[in-house]
Amino acid sequence: MGDFETLKDAWDWRVKQTPDKLFIVYQQQHFTYQQVDNLASQTAYLLKKLGLRTGNIIGLQFEVDFENILYLIASIKLGLVINPLNPHFDSTEIQNLVDRFKPFAIVTQKAVRGRDTIYYDDLPNYESLFVGDLRLFIRNKRTLLFSQTDNAEDAPALILNTSGTTGAPKGVVLTNKNILSSEFAFNKAFEINSDDMIAMPSGFYHAIGFHHGLISTIIAGSSMVIMRHYNVKDLVEILKKYPVTLVDSVPTVIYDILFEIEDLGQLRQLISGGDKLKSNLLEKARLRKLPVYNCYGLTEAVPFSYTPKKYFVDSNYTSTAVIPMDGIKIRLLDEQRHEIKLANIKGNIEVSGPVIFKEYLLNSEKTEASVDGKWFITGDFGHYNDDGLLEIDGRNSDKIIRGGENISAKVVEAKIMSCPVVKEVAVLGLPDVRLGQRIGAFIVLKTPDCDFSKTQLNDFLSNNKVDKKLWPERVFLLDQLPKTVNGKVKKYILKEKVKAE
Repeated sequence: MGDFETLKDAWDWRVKQTPDKLFIVYQQQHFTYQQVDNLASQTAYLLKKLGLRTGNIIGLQFEVDFENILYLIASIKLGLVINPLNPHFDSTEIQNLVDRFKPFAIVTQKAVRGRDTIYYDDLPNYESLFVGDLRLFIRNKRTLLFSQTDNAEDAPALILNTSGTTGAPKGVVLTNKNILSSEFAFNKAFEINSDDMIAMPSGFYHAIGFHHGLISTIIAGSSMVIMRHYNVKDLVEILKKYPVTLVDSVPTVIYDILFEIEDLGQLRQLISGGDKLKSNLLEKARLRKLPVYNCYGLTEAVPFSYTPKKYFVDSNYTSTAVIPMDGIKIRLLDEQRHEIKLANIKGNIEVSGPVIFKEYLLNSEKTEASVDGKWFITGDFGHYNDDGLLEIDGRNSDKIIRGGENISAKVVEAKIMSCPVVKEVAVLGLPDVRLGQRIGAFIVLKTPDCDFSKTQLNDFLSNNKVDKKLWPERVFLLDQLPKTVNGKVKKYILKEKVKAE
């Protein structure tokens, strides 16, 4: 980590080293590191005037744009704990986060696509003011959730929200050390330097955008092109106009680049996180001679592994096997918690090292259950291949990974169960070439012969303000769900039913 203890140290050093270097490209406007620093200082002055102090939580709900960058940098300059809020969170998710985490300030942007979760609402215990198209909420009473620490590198810097099985997102607390360690290792693994330019189609509310977009770029002294709303046509124009050398995104975007974009410009590598790369992507990458590397981790360990460049090329673009990031250790354990060292034996993946998160905010029980001493229990299965590299086999959880986003099957089931005609439901991920998985719902109705369709279900979910990301994309009506003697749904039978069809 060099001499950096905090994200602020890294930012201040970067501005001093390369003030005139291009940092951000947004809608054909160019901003240097010094220009962003000057503008972010004005934003920081506003936040400080409103009472924000080091260690306060600030929630930022933005579409991806230049103002988002300014508020992120301003928060870093003030030493605030940033809680980026997904603009696609529904009102229930947002309210849950506000009630539990009690951020001192929330900045929300008017969404051009009509997904204004809290923009027009008044929040209890908050006063609000408008600044341009932003609405700032300031809490009446300051709540301190973190104790002061003399060790700045271990101080919380970021809270990333990850899917919860109950519908309440978990707050993953990451320290300055967690984030800086991650991105020094990331840049080393993929040889990212000041000559690089990354096109960033992802938001800054998860690790791909915040870590591998913003912080990686700052550390390397490279440049970043940001897109407010991702679409293939805009990305085509960006690749034509700018010397973009890499894209780090979810498999959906990687699919679009390889299959839909003819002129790849100066792209030299693609990096994909969020889900294991499918064979069709790898084959297309081989044909187009554009390597696409697997970068695997979780919000709690961002990232802990990657596919080495030479190994990927030597495998003829077929491998998704990974090795630990710099400073990380990985172990495989069997069901008796004995370590597995032989090839081709599946086990539970655990990791240790400086990237491992600090805690789940206000959930000490969940935090304690997720660690074994210094080891983080990932909930993923894997095995070593014959070359000694780790192959990720899947998740030991009830998650659907759609376009790189984790969606809790239990949350979708709960939303569908609120429909008055539904008696039972089982939700699982169905294979999809582009998105990886789509949401499938197997439904038993209270009255079997009643008139019911996917359209009617979606109308119900829409009327009840359930975000579209939680709507099922395929609906199967069954007389009954296959179950064990203990009443657990046999989802493997449902998967076989889909395969048969």
